Amino acid sequence: MRVKTVAGRTVAQILSDTTRRGGAWALRREYRSTYRDSMQSSETLVAGKWFSKRSAPDSQVAEVSLEQDVAKELRVKLGDTVVWDVQGVEVPTRVTSFRDVMWARFEPNFFAVFSPGALEKAPKQFVLLTNIPDVVSAARVQRAVVQRFPNVSAIDLSVIRKTISEIVDRVSMAIRFLAVFSLAMGIPVLFSAVAATRRERIREGVLLKTLGATQGQIRRILFAEYALLGVLGSLTGMVLSFGGAWALLKYVFERPFSPAAVPAVLIAAAMILVTVSIGMLSGRDVFRTTPMAALREA
Repeated sequence: MRVKTVAGRTVAQILSDTTRRGGAWALRREYRSTYRDSMQSSETLVAGKWFSKRSAPDSQVAEVSLEQDVAKELRVKLGDTVVWDVQGVEVPTRVTSFRDVMWARFEPNFFAVFSPGALEKAPKQFVLLTNIPDVVSAARVQRAVVQRFPNVSAIDLSVIRKTISEIVDRVSMAIRFLAVFSLAMGIPVLFSAVAATRRERIREGVLLKTLGATQGQIRRILFAEYALLGVLGSLTGMVLSFGGAWALLKYVFERPFSPAAVPAVLIAAAMILVTVSIGMLSGRDVFRTTPMAALREA
């Protein structure tokens, strides 16, 4: 079906409006729609009301529910009239609700959903989507359907789903590789940062020994310093990663953000341990260097 008129204006009149920006794809495209009396689990009502029970199937103006993005492109409001051309049959409708649709769900979803009986006089097809656990069972079902109903087409969508799963798996693997690579590259950077302040740490340690500090006290000071450095670095990384992921999901993919808290905490703990280990290893020279040697190096 196609859109014929929106709020009394034809598609040609709307497209000829030079002041209008965007929405041409929604006016020109072909729609594959459906009719039913209830919403699916992949849909959420965001405005208006679902089809009223008093809406008669044979009424002249049927009710229709539009997906909120296509409604925005068509610039329709609740209560506006949209006339559809269904293979030559005009179906006038009144917009009564807007829906948010999860298009990522592998099930039939539609931009426009009509009230029951609205498309009775229009040409239509019936589609049934079923989930079959294995390839052998799917082949048996296809064969049985075709043998019993020769005019029914049986299409195996498992190939499409498998292809999509493989693409998603490859993308996930690439993202994980980049994450591990970034963490691995952070270790040499951490070594370099510790090495750059090695002399200052040796001088501070020698000065503390000269003032009477024991090795245990110096170790605790070094441990606290590098532990704090690791905690600050890990918290900064977590805030930046969670913030970037939240912004990407909210403004690009328009999906809810669900943080992976446990893996993030484990990675942060590992980085703190690495930071403390590198710092303590580099701090061994503090106990080996004499005050005179430290003063000569200065």
